[in-house]
Amino acid sequence: MTEQLTQSRHLATAIPGPRSVALMNRRAATVARGVGSTMPVFAARAGGGVVEDVDGNRLIDLGSGIAVTTVGASAFRVVDAVREQVAAFTHTCFMITPTRGTWPSPRHWTG
Repeated sequence: MTEQLTQSRHLATAIPGPRSVALMNRRAATVARGVGSTMPVFAARAGGGVVEDVDGNRLIDLGSGIAVTTVGASAFRVVDAVREQVAAFTHTCFMITPTRGTWPSPRHWTG
């Protein structure tokens, strides 16, 4: 993976944009109201410190996203490792079929 989002803010539409509004309406009709949402945008992709929503707006990622704080969104090494694993094997229920192998050391992800 070599593509990286431009590291700048860019507003293509008002926030929320039309695609985000459609997704918010769909979400409101199908998801329990107890499940909250803090932003009126729907992320399509992220890279570095930028999140791009479904309407093409690029926003600075001040929240850092859950679970990406240590490596960043769409970190090349993580994406490459996931691709390699998915190409080899994607799922098993470890309670039924134990998996074998070694877990990569933290250096694998961070260099």
